[in-house]
Amino acid sequence: MAMDLNAKAAYIRGLMNGLDFDPASKNGKIIAAMMDLLEELAAAVTDHDDALDQVYDELDDLDEDLDDLVHGILDLDDAEDEEDGETEYEVTCPNCGAVNIVDEESLMTGELVCPDCGASFDVEILPEEDTPTGEDADPAKPTNIKID
Repeated sequence: MAMDLNAKAAYIRGLMNGLDFDPASKNGKIIAAMMDLLEELAAAVTDHDDALDQVYDELDDLDEDLDDLVHGILDLDDAEDEEDGETEYEVTCPNCGAVNIVDEESLMTGELVCPDCGASFDVEILPEEDTPTGEDADPAKPTNIKID
């Protein structure tokens, strides 16, 4: 829009110069005032365009910052999920006495098979009596596991 206004002001200035309008005459004063007005409008529109460009640049920066923040949160959630899935337990086979490392998902199925002797046995995580409900268990304290 600023270019259109500048082009129109230049066109009118060219007409005024090409047609030899006297700037002191009534018509010359009107045309000169129109050119001045168009040049002022073009300058104002250019200033607004520059301000809008700056706002768009700042919005783009904020959008990138928000994307980084969202990815950081999602990566953190993924890391927490990985930590949760990596919990391992030592389970002793009641048949042969071998100690096996079992992840939480396998432990939750309730039935395990000893890789050493092939015996199958049921496993159940027993609640801890001294841990108040709603609080996390102390990682330094062993979890009670009932083996049938």
